[in-house]
Amino acid sequence: MNTDRSAGLHERSSKVLPLGVSSGMRASVTDPPLFFERADGPYYFDVDGNKLLDYTLAWGPLILGSNHPQLNEAVTVALRKSYTLGAQHEGEIALAEKVISVVPGAEQVIFSNTGSEAVQAALRLSRAKTGRTAILKFEGHYHGWMNNVLLSYHPDLSEAGPTDAPNVLAGCGGQPPEEYAHTRVLPWNRLDLLERELAEGDVAAVIMEPLNANSGSIEPAEGFLKGAVELCAKHGTVSIFDEVITGFRLALGGAREYFGVIPDLSIYAKALAGGFSLAAVAGKREMFDALRDGSTMHAGTYNGATINLAAGLATLEVLSESPELYKTMSEHGRAIRETFETEARAQGVTLCTSGAGTVFNVHPGKETAPTDYRGYAEVDLDAYTRFRKAMLEGGLQLLPDGRWYVGATHGPGELATAQEAIRNTIGNLKA
Repeated sequence: MNTDRSAGLHERSSKVLPLGVSSGMRASVTDPPLFFERADGPYYFDVDGNKLLDYTLAWGPLILGSNHPQLNEAVTVALRKSYTLGAQHEGEIALAEKVISVVPGAEQVIFSNTGSEAVQAALRLSRAKTGRTAILKFEGHYHGWMNNVLLSYHPDLSEAGPTDAPNVLAGCGGQPPEEYAHTRVLPWNRLDLLERELAEGDVAAVIMEPLNANSGSIEPAEGFLKGAVELCAKHGTVSIFDEVITGFRLALGGAREYFGVIPDLSIYAKALAGGFSLAAVAGKREMFDALRDGSTMHAGTYNGATINLAAGLATLEVLSESPELYKTMSEHGRAIRETFETEARAQGVTLCTSGAGTVFNVHPGKETAPTDYRGYAEVDLDAYTRFRKAMLEGGLQLLPDGRWYVGATHGPGELATAQEAIRNTIGNLKA
């Protein structure tokens, strides 16, 4: 497909933006990076006139697709009233009440603007509550770009250390070791190792993606989430689900509803506001006592910004008013997964899939789904890059790591298009 104008814009943008893009993860999605003019429903339209069926959903937020009338109306009404106030308004109450009404076990909420911010708020609350400093995360899980958590995300396995005792590795340059001296790393899905670590009695919080969407949509082992939350309670440690991706996506109540497990705190962003910048931390009332008694703080000029909260309320209203929507989205995603698996068998391609219906991964070169990051590191992403390039030429836009997002505007026509494209290009996934 023609990308001449995108190439020219990237050359121009590279003179004023270090990578020519605004987030490092976008730099190598396509060559050249595509520049877009607009989006509508499940479609993107680039500056060269290409119409692309989108399964990236802007890396997750666009659960209602683009240009949704109810979301547009809510934001337009809010825009006429104010941009942001730096003060209180009824929209804060309305959205907090809505979140609490749909998230199992949530009693109170605080708002911020990005998932990375909300993670830090949850960790601070955990330390204030427990009086401890150590934080425990899992290899391959992503919790934002801050120095204390961007650790052992996608580590080089030659440096990662033993499987049952991973080294704590910085995710990039510019991370002084003293800034993550209190963060520890364990492999995912190992309750025995988690219990041994928590028995030390100094861990303030255990943070995890309940579905490890950032490293292959790795599913929790049977009983792992429940066991992890119970172990945290036993040892006086705060349990945190990072639901930046899974929140309001796996189900209306997120991973808490989908898996039937309730941690102390959950972190939300992405799908929360349908494409606007909004994040939240929700949990038991007692988890926010440190804010009430003044022993810690949560602040931010744009916290509770009127436009973003209006977008959040409208998004959750649309999702909650259509109970069949999650069934439809999940069936769409599972049909795509089945197409991959059926066609792979028919065409002699080794692959498997993992995850849910609304977010899942394709794993070329793997016969069984990975159970931890090291299993995901064996996926043939070079083959997936060839496949993704062929799919792009056929008019489908995909993420580079094998991840697919399904949203409310992916209908039967889009499914048929995706399935036909998979049948025509799956041969690219051969080793």
